[in-house]
Amino acid sequence: MKIRFGTSGWRGIIAEDFTVDNLKRLSQAIANYLKDVSDNPKIVIGYDTRFMTEYFAQIVRKVMNGNEIEVLMCENPTPTPVISFYIISKGLDGGINLTASHNPPQYLGLKFNPGNGAPAPIEVTKKIEEIVKDIELSDVKEADGLMSELFEVVNPSKEYFEYLSNRVNFEIIRSKRLKVVADMMYGTAIGYLNNLLLENTENPVILHDYRDPYFGGYRPEPNERRMGEIREIIKSKDLHCGLAVDGDADRFGVVDDRGDFIPPNEFIGLVAYHLYKNKNLKGPSARSIATSHLLDEITNSFGYETLETPVGFKYLGELLLEKNIVVGGEESGGLTIQSHVPEKDGILACMLALEMLAYSDKLLSELREEIKEKYGRFLDRRLDVKLESTEEKNKYMLEFEKLPEKVKSKKMKERKDIDGIQYIFEGKHNWVLARPSGTEPVVRIYIEATDDEFFNEVVQEVKNLI
Repeated sequence: MKIRFGTSGWRGIIAEDFTVDNLKRLSQAIANYLKDVSDNPKIVIGYDTRFMTEYFAQIVRKVMNGNEIEVLMCENPTPTPVISFYIISKGLDGGINLTASHNPPQYLGLKFNPGNGAPAPIEVTKKIEEIVKDIELSDVKEADGLMSELFEVVNPSKEYFEYLSNRVNFEIIRSKRLKVVADMMYGTAIGYLNNLLLENTENPVILHDYRDPYFGGYRPEPNERRMGEIREIIKSKDLHCGLAVDGDADRFGVVDDRGDFIPPNEFIGLVAYHLYKNKNLKGPSARSIATSHLLDEITNSFGYETLETPVGFKYLGELLLEKNIVVGGEESGGLTIQSHVPEKDGILACMLALEMLAYSDKLLSELREEIKEKYGRFLDRRLDVKLESTEEKNKYMLEFEKLPEKVKSKKMKERKDIDGIQYIFEGKHNWVLARPSGTEPVVRIYIEATDDEFFNEVVQEVKNLI
């Protein structure tokens, strides 16, 4: 079976694509890569709260040890951003997390971060894909049992908390005695986000802080659809906000004091506004091509530019390392900030929500209104067009090429092919993007506008193409 990396690692259905044999082959390919780039490789291995993840992590460990690669094995399920932190703090050659992130319970996957802590860039994943093509099961080297000289159990939580406390002001958060509700979504945030909230907020309401490989029967995804329980609790208990993270704690979800979900596009803007205004950080911001231009407006108002990347946090991670960006974010619910790890971090995002409350002495609903008054109203929509086959997907993209001539309210002024096809129309921040999935027959459509007529017309025309 062909093993391919998506925008965030390799994923498959357990016992169908994600099998012991495929995992061994991929682990051997990563081991070969590590030995190509380092004389004495040393890595950290983590895992999430899905079925048998400790077992699968030990399979990866045996292959690494069989290739004389030293392994630091996480004692408990560990967030992906913590793996990134540990790579950097210990000067490791890479890290592997056994996780399928926000995917349904039947999935498992593998994320690989090289020595800089960022998600593996395309040139690295392509190389690993090339290596794994030629690996048979008989080529896999495995250690017999535990090799104590190449294996150590670690718990990165305390070091990560200390690291995070140098980026987020816990002291000011504690002083405000904030009242919050937070959903661990049965995932790796358990032992991390819940502990931070117990230490820094006033009697937090913590939901789903126990392991359940079924994730309560849902995807562990902190989107608007999954925030019903949080919203009700905020309204009934008069809390400051609600927080959530996904299965491997790299994505975030935030609900304001009114019980309204804050879309990631908007929350990234709030974070930028807070960091520039309250913490006086300096430098550009960055976003994926599919993310709201609200970030551009806010960044520009403080005298800096916004850099644009293809979709995939690996690109933003690289910019954090190269350009020292103040904030990097993407609309799917990922962000990082200056001096933090070059990986999206949902725990960081949740603590930043509390920090902006503490610094401003305003409610999130008030901060949202302040942003709208200063920068205007941004309308955005994402549509996932599910098709029957790759042929249908290609046909849809051909039809999408005709979209500019169908839109009557505004003229197209620019086309971009950075990632998919993006049409930018006249006026301020009016655009539509179509991105075909590389792994399934789906086209993802992103629309943003500051004009109601244009927004409604484009949404309808996109639907008419189906």
